Amino acid sequence: MNRTLALMPAIAAAGLAIGCGNSGSSLPQTPPTEVKKLTSDGIRNIGAVASNPDGTTFYALAFDEEGRPGVFGADSANGDVSPLFVGAPLLYPSDIAVTCDGRQVLVADMGLGVPDTEFAADRTAEHATGGIHTIATGSGERSDFSASGIGRASGLIVSVDCQTVYVTGWTPDGAPALFTVPVEGGGATVVAQGAPLVSPTGVHVDEENIAWVMDHSARGANGEGLLFAINPDGDVSEVLSGLGMGRHGGVSLTPGGKTAVIPVRDDMTGKTQLLTANTETMEVNTVPTPDIEHPTGVASARNAPVMVVAGEYGLHIATFE
Repeated sequence: MNRTLALMPAIAAAGLAIGCGNSGSSLPQTPPTEVKKLTSDGIRNIGAVASNPDGTTFYALAFDEEGRPGVFGADSANGDVSPLFVGAPLLYPSDIAVTCDGRQVLVADMGLGVPDTEFAADRTAEHATGGIHTIATGSGERSDFSASGIGRASGLIVSVDCQTVYVTGWTPDGAPALFTVPVEGGGATVVAQGAPLVSPTGVHVDEENIAWVMDHSARGANGEGLLFAINPDGDVSEVLSGLGMGRHGGVSLTPGGKTAVIPVRDDMTGKTQLLTANTETMEVNTVPTPDIEHPTGVASARNAPVMVVAGEYGLHIATFE
């Protein structure tokens, strides 16, 4: 176990309904048992990832060999990578999610409001603050996803009931926040904003609509880098602190729920590993990932016993016994 981390009892004290996910299914709720490299062909600087519902295709936000930002699909069986959408108006895509029918991916784009914009493909004023894009998985056709009331989006996920998109980011006034938006688009509703949130990034939502939110800059008892749990009433509780997350702070429950999985770098050993936290028993463990450098994203398939894990230099597949 990473000794810089501790699971906080505050989530129980706040009365959060934890330990949820697809709890009625036969999908795995325990940590993955094996993580192996799938591919690194044709893509670099990999960030957030997502899986289609049946786990046959993984999607990654990355840059091609010409340095253009894009969305790439990878066959989970053989690792073959193909571009889905590359270039403008994408500027700094930060998170990705797949709709429940698998027909679209949603992409949160930070625009130019990030320190590193060397890969910016289109610095037009229209997309300077980024936004949320919808891209058809069949045709690669892109359109804007309507989410009024969000100043800048950094993370997103589709709810278990498929009706809502949860979005992390900032309000138009610059306050860090968690929002909800109807899956068809529309006005955003603020679930929580301001402290203790500082710089929210990756997000996962369970079947009780508890949002598990990563935050790069928030600081807890064990250091910078936090996992928060936010209930539907907007109550925010610290779950884990001192997380050595990468450029993207990824978090996902296992396909059956209950166990949170976070790719981290252990500051004490310099090694990358999957931190796993049982949201019912509060037990924290790790899964070694020696082939992953600079951990970034993680995502479960909605209907299959598989997860995709990313480091900046490759995609990896996590499976269960």
